[in-house]
Amino acid sequence: MSSSSRSELYKEKPAGGTLVVCPASVLRQWGRELDEKVAEESKLSVLVYHGSKRTLDPAELAKFDVVLTTYALISIEVQKQPLADEEKLGSKKRKRKDEDDSVPGTLGKVRWFRVILDEAHIIKNHKTKAARACCSLEAKTRWCLSGTPLQNQIEELYSYFRFLRHDPYRDYARFVNGIKKLICGGYGYRRIGTVLKAIMLRRTKDTLIDGKRILDLPPKTTHLRRVQFSDVERNFYDNLEESYSWWLKFYVAKGTVRENYAKILMMLLRLRQACDHPLFVQNAHKKVVRRESFVTAMTLPNAKLHSLLKVLEKSSVVCGVCFDPPELAVVSICGHVFCFECVLNHLTEKETATCPEVGCKEDIGVSAIFTEEVLKECLSDSDDTDGDSSQSSSDEEDVKILKNEPSSKIKAAIQALQACCKPSIPSSQKNEFGMASSQISNPAKALVFSQWTTMLDLLEEELRDKGLKYRRLDGTMSLNARDIAVKEFNTNPEVDVMLMSLKAGNLGLNMVAATHVILLDPWWNPTTKDQAVDRAHRIGQTRPVTVTRLTIQNTVEDRILTLQGLKRQLVSAVIGDPSRGSAAGLTVQDLKHLFNVR
Repeated sequence: MSSSSRSELYKEKPAGGTLVVCPASVLRQWGRELDEKVAEESKLSVLVYHGSKRTLDPAELAKFDVVLTTYALISIEVQKQPLADEEKLGSKKRKRKDEDDSVPGTLGKVRWFRVILDEAHIIKNHKTKAARACCSLEAKTRWCLSGTPLQNQIEELYSYFRFLRHDPYRDYARFVNGIKKLICGGYGYRRIGTVLKAIMLRRTKDTLIDGKRILDLPPKTTHLRRVQFSDVERNFYDNLEESYSWWLKFYVAKGTVRENYAKILMMLLRLRQACDHPLFVQNAHKKVVRRESFVTAMTLPNAKLHSLLKVLEKSSVVCGVCFDPPELAVVSICGHVFCFECVLNHLTEKETATCPEVGCKEDIGVSAIFTEEVLKECLSDSDDTDGDSSQSSSDEEDVKILKNEPSSKIKAAIQALQACCKPSIPSSQKNEFGMASSQISNPAKALVFSQWTTMLDLLEEELRDKGLKYRRLDGTMSLNARDIAVKEFNTNPEVDVMLMSLKAGNLGLNMVAATHVILLDPWWNPTTKDQAVDRAHRIGQTRPVTVTRLTIQNTVEDRILTLQGLKRQLVSAVIGDPSRGSAAGLTVQDLKHLFNVR
């Protein structure tokens, strides 16, 4: 599009009010909050722009004071800015026809007065379609709202600078030379602190004004309960860890850690899942893309393999389930990219399922999902040298023993839920989970978080057996179903428990009916855990909140907690005290630590 035609399009755009971009899970909550918190005499007209029946008329959007929409729709309806590191490269790249450079949809045809990005860390990767689309929105003022603006690396800040139009660091080259390289060199924290002070208003629960906390919340108590494996579980896990540790040593000795990084992350995934239940790993060995997808890939023509590989290697791609940059990316035979965990959760316990990509009707199974490694290996026609051998017969026997009974972690979770939700449980049992006897006369509600929906499935069975009423919220549910589940949990006294997937439930939701939070598995980034806990410990909470973190003793989960501490040091160094901490990535030493390699 020429500069003159862009100028004409800009003049034709109607002037709108405030556009709020948020995760789908909190879209309805934004509407409720605007209705409940704004005085009657100042009522705002609000439109939820979502669903198949949304208007195609930008003038209609401009009539409303507030328009609420999602990052997914922004990605679809707004033209994307070019990749930051391509902006000043040769004309060949800039002139290349891109599927993103199309006529904007309705959201992109309005000149907004204000754009607010809620949970703005969703755009932390400036290469994603969501980030590039948000940065293209036309607005007079721009806000980023986030409780966790920095999660993994300093480059995440660039996306905010670009969206906010903050000079000079909206320019990628200036950002790299003026901030990123200094931080990576172990200094520069003072500079970034000064830059952020000019554009960031930081408020925490502990912030004081005139000696008083700005937010007077009830106390929050966190307990780490390190659960012991049963003998059978321990045997299964130790065999698995020993096998994976051998392979890590092999890759380190050969100097091929980088080339096998995806495989190493997959091994880590299986170790983590084995801590929840060995059945996870049994399913993974049956369903892991490596074997079944390799057979399928070998039947595809080279042109198809090249096409899928090209899709997988695009730096701007996002997972079609969680809309984040994919972790351990896989591509479906229909050409859609997902996190390995996201698509595995979607396919768990199913032979086939409809592709989770919005609008796709293709039926896929685990044999139709490919890693980069599988595609490249098929293209090179090399032998299958997968070091991830099938489990030993003794491991299979262990799984058979465990198949019809809950894992140690599930048993611990049920005990914790009975202690807080069933007042008939003796107080001596309650104390194990940090619950005082005074709580017996006041049954509580609990939030339970896991990264894997299969873990929630297994827990559901036990909740039904124990007579605990529950609701569930995960990424497979429609907005309406999520809204109903949240309302029933918050208002129905008979509902004791809310089961929540970490990705779908850790952002924005108001769940102050709960006074207990149980975290079933540790995540790499501690800020994700913090966001989950804050569903209950937030404005509106009037009772003390108890957080129980369940980990399995002497496993990879213990070591993940150590890495979480390093992540906190990075955040503290950048937006807190510049004298503390430094950036830490997943180095070879980190991997050795996680696999217990000495």
